[in-house]
Parts: sequence; structure tokens; C-alpha cells
Amino acid sequence: MRFDHSRQLALKEIGPEGQARLANSRVLIVGAGGLGSPVLQYLAGSGVGRLGIVDGDIVAASNLHRQPIYSPADVGRQKVDLAAKAVARINPEVIVEPYPARLTAENAGELFERFDLVVECSDNFGTKFLVNDMAVLARKPAVFASVYQYEGQLQVYKPAASHACLRCLWPEATREGIVANCAEAGVLGPVPGAVGALQALLAVKILTGMPGQLDGALLLLDFSSFAMQSLRAPRRAACIAPGCAYVQMPATVAEIGDLEVVLRSVAAALGAGYELIDIRSAEELAREPSGLRHIPMPELLADAAGLAREARYLLVCASGRRSLVAARELRSHGLDVYSLAGGLSTLER
Repeated sequence: MRFDHSRQLALKEIGPEGQARLANSRVLIVGAGGLGSPVLQYLAGSGVGRLGIVDGDIVAASNLHRQPIYSPADVGRQKVDLAAKAVARINPEVIVEPYPARLTAENAGELFERFDLVVECSDNFGTKFLVNDMAVLARKPAVFASVYQYEGQLQVYKPAASHACLRCLWPEATREGIVANCAEAGVLGPVPGAVGALQALLAVKILTGMPGQLDGALLLLDFSSFAMQSLRAPRRAACIAPGCAYVQMPATVAEIGDLEVVLRSVAAALGAGYELIDIRSAEELAREPSGLRHIPMPELLADAAGLAREARYLLVCASGRRSLVAARELRSHGLDVYSLAGGLSTLER
């Protein structure tokens, strides 16, 4: 049975011409989690012809309450493969390109060239600013969103004078760990679902040329009170569209290569001369004890006086993301610090 778009075709803003535009469009979704799940569901249902999905993570039990395309039976399996199957169930006419990897400076350029629009659905600032910088350099539109507890934030970038990029508002990317992520701060399941649905709506509007695309605006949503605020987001004077004075070629993985260490056991780490420090929150530690010395990341960055200059430290967190940021910061203070690649789950104890 052919997919039925009749209810969408009935809209005068869409019609056959708009539906044809969607069918010929290519959208890259970065992240198949709480935001990415509704984005890929609604873009598939809307009839976008080709969807690229970039995500290197596997499904965790803690994902399920806000990522309804997955089930308990999917825990431990690759997200992109499951997301591709979910799209096929919704609309088998959509072509899916799964990329089971993190978006990096090395692969972003080639990926961006293959697609017309990027929808940024990650849960970390490094990826958001990488998407931003590559969108500016490639002159591709991008839809950004972020979620914190009961709050959501939306912004659109297009290579046009009316659109500020992320660095027009925040020239320097916020360091990971400064703002708590979902694991630390918590999130109500429907919140990323609602924000992701709005991302999908914005993507459809951009692809079909419909009005109301958050031109030059930052949309703030508070779902605890249902308050909504639209703030003007002007380009900085130093930026000349479609360029940005604050965007350069993104840093490559090689620049952080000497910060990450791949080890599979505590014994191996100790044998290599590392002193291990678990930098997760107290709540994370209570849920999954590590048996390692524990200094929460905010405390460690606020006061590293307790670390000996002559010692060699290996920082451990849940995924390796926060530990990498913390290691980079502590290195700048002259300490010999490294990050465990992949985090606690890779470490045999």
C-alpha cells in the first residue's frame, strides 16, 4: 500500500508542489535520542525522501522513558540500526542512511555535503557547536534544540543576513559539565518529545518554504508553566552573511588524541602508573559504584589543589565525554591528566 499523504496535501501551504519538495529533500539528523526520535518519526511521516541518521550510541534502559522508538528488548543494541527500522515501519518509501558513529570534524564535511538540511538533536555542546560551524562553512540550514529538565530551546540557522549562528550568541562553546546533562539534572519524558516535534515542524517549513521559520529568533519554552518567549538573536556586527567571524575549521580529533587513554581494566590502569578518579555525580555513583576515588567534576574543576603535580591521573565518567573536558581543563593548569575513552562501561573492575 502506498503511503497516504492526503491530509497533508489538503493544506494549501503544502499541496502537490510542497509534497514533491519533501520527497526530493535530504535531511541529516544528528542524534537518535530524545530529540531525534520524534524528529525522524515526523519527518518520515511527512514524506521526506531521504533521512541520514548519525549516532554512535547504543540503547540504555534509562533512554526508554523519552525515546519511544526503542523498547526494553533493544537495550544494548545500536541506535541507528533500530532508528532505521522504525522509519521503515512508519514510511517504507523513505530512504534511510544510518551512520553508526559520532559526528566529528573528520566526517562532518562529507556528510553535510550529502544533505540539504541538518537537524541537530545531540545532548552535548561540543556536537552542537560542531554542527553550527560546519553548517556555516557548508552554507547549509540547520535546526538546533536543547532540553534541560522542563525547559526547551529552539533556534534556526540559515546562510542569510536574518539568521545568527550559535556563535553570534555564544562565541565560545559551553564546556561540557558546566551545565548538567539529562543523566545529572533529570528530564521529563514528554519534554524532549515536544521540542523534537517542533524541530520536525521547522524542518518541514524550511524544506517547503512555509513562513514562520524563527527568522532571527531564539525560542524559549518552559513546560512547567507553559510559558513561551521569543528573543531576538541578531548577527554580530563582525559577521557578514553567510560567514561568521567566530567560525573557523573545527578542531580535529588529533588535537585531543593525547588526552584519551584506552584501557580495559583497573589493573591495567594502575600498572600503567595512573591514579584513577571517578568524576561522576554522587547520584550516579550511588546507582553504579566504581570503587575508585571519587571527586565530582564540579568540585574537581573548582579546586584541584588536592591533585599532586608529580602524579599521573586518569579521569573516569559514564561515557568519556565529561572526563575529556575535565582533563583538557586540568591540563591547562599544568597537571598530568588523561581521560578514559568510552567511560566506565569499558572498564573491567
